[in-house]
Order: sequence, then C-alpha cells, then structure tokens
Amino acid sequence: MCLFLFFSIASEHFLASRNLLLVLRQMSMLTIISLGFTFVMAAGGFDMSIAGAIGLVNIVFALTLAATGSILLAVLVALLVGMLIGSINGFLVAYVGLPDFIGTFAMGSILYGVKMLATRGNPVFIDDPSRAFLFIGQGHVGPIPFPVILMFFFVAVAVFVLGKTQLGRRVYAIGGNSVAAMYAGINVKKYRLLTFVISGLSVALASVILTSRLGSGQPLAGGDFLLDAIAVVFLSTSMFGEGEPTALGAFVGALIISIMNNGLTMLNVPYYFQHITKGGIVIAAVLLSTLLGQKLRIKF
Repeated sequence: MCLFLFFSIASEHFLASRNLLLVLRQMSMLTIISLGFTFVMAAGGFDMSIAGAIGLVNIVFALTLAATGSILLAVLVALLVGMLIGSINGFLVAYVGLPDFIGTFAMGSILYGVKMLATRGNPVFIDDPSRAFLFIGQGHVGPIPFPVILMFFFVAVAVFVLGKTQLGRRVYAIGGNSVAAMYAGINVKKYRLLTFVISGLSVALASVILTSRLGSGQPLAGGDFLLDAIAVVFLSTSMFGEGEPTALGAFVGALIISIMNNGLTMLNVPYYFQHITKGGIVIAAVLLSTLLGQKLRIKF
C-alpha cells in the first residue's frame, strides 16, 4: 500500500487506467511463474531453472508455430516441453537425490545452451499473416487484457488446489517435515516430482504469453524472471502463512514487484537500480521471516 501511494504521488501518470492495466498485464506472466514456484517451495524445494526454461520454451513455441502454422499445436508442444523440463528436474531432485539448488541451476544452464545452439543466438520470426497468435499476449476481452484473465484464473485454481485439496495438504506436509510425511504414508518422491512438473507447466504457459507479446522467439528472453520470481515467493513466505508459500501470497508479491518495476520505470530510475532493489527485497523478506520466528521451507 505504501509503495502504491508513493508512486501515485511521485508520478501523475501512475494512476491512469491505462497504466494500471499495463501493471496487471506485466504481472500476469510473473504471477503464473510464481504460482508454479510456490508449489515447489511449499514442498521444501527450489527451482533455479526458470530463466533457462522460459527461454527454451519461447524458442520451441516460435519454431513450432513458424513450421506448422498451428497455434494449438504450438501451445501443446510448448506446454509438453515445460512439463518435460519439470519432470527431469523432479526426477533429478526427488529420485536421484541431487540438491535442488545445484540440480536445477545446472538444468537452467543446459537449457540456455540448447536454446543458443538451436538458434545460434538469432531471433525466430513467425510468418503468420493472420497474426492470430498475438491475441494470447496482446489481446483483450472487453477492456481487460487476455493475459490478466488467464492470471486470475490460475490464481483461483492454485488457491483452491493448495488450500482445499489432498494434493495441497500433502505438499505442505512434505515441506513441513518430509520424514514425518513419509511415515504417514505419503509418497514424498512422487509429490516432489509433481511440484516440479507444475512449475514447468506454469513456466511454459508464461513463456507462450511472452512469445505472443514479443511476436517472435528471442534467445535472450526471460532472463529477469528468475530473480523476480524468487523475490515474489520470498515476499509470500514473509507476509503470509508463517513461512509457508501461498498462492494468494504469490499474487500479492507479484503485484508488489510489478508496481515497483513500473513505478521506477516511470520515474526514469536506471535499470540496474531495479536489480539492486529486488535483491534488497529478497534479503529483507528473509530477515523479516527470521525476526518473526518463521522457518522458510527451503532445502538446498
């Protein structure tokens, strides 16, 4: 609220309806990514492959659409690739036993290399005369941007799944004490793998929206989403749920980060200062959780 009031006073254009809709559009991808990340962290995990996965799915979606001209097929392929990446991450962490941070960081590096190998660093342009695929990231339903509608839909789904279903209860149980969860009859490995699959799926969906917004496949796309997603979920754990990442907290955290990015841009604050600020937010969120006696559910 303080951040919102500050930028409202500092910039006369901040409260314009066009800018507020822009904030919602910009936060849609970050929110969707953070919702998947929330599942991983709720189970005590961490996913450092987000940036690499976004970039690779961006290229895969663009190449498939350029080759086939089928939006539906391109979307399905993109989502399957995202789930495959999540499955590999989950297998390496849950079944092979690699530490989350190391395993997913290495996977992110591999994905980056595969993306650059496939494109040689060149953009992938989509020759679609109808430009129908642009609706996913740029279209509107009435005055509301279509990505914003997708965002609210998936927030509602994530809130329900984590709060009202057996899957959500088991994921939180694993994050709280995986040994106790195992003795309670929960298949810890299976559910940890599933959280990474959900994360991969959410990253893929956000990447499809990103490709539609850009109108092409860009080899360097998605690099900033990892830091933003980490900041969002740490904010979520410090503000809600006594150290437990929550879907609603992810939404609020994404809103805070997006307002900050938008406001600083409107005030012509240098880009590098935004990275400094977001890094400071992560540190502050962890310190706040520690001071409040909360134990963040993260295991490396």
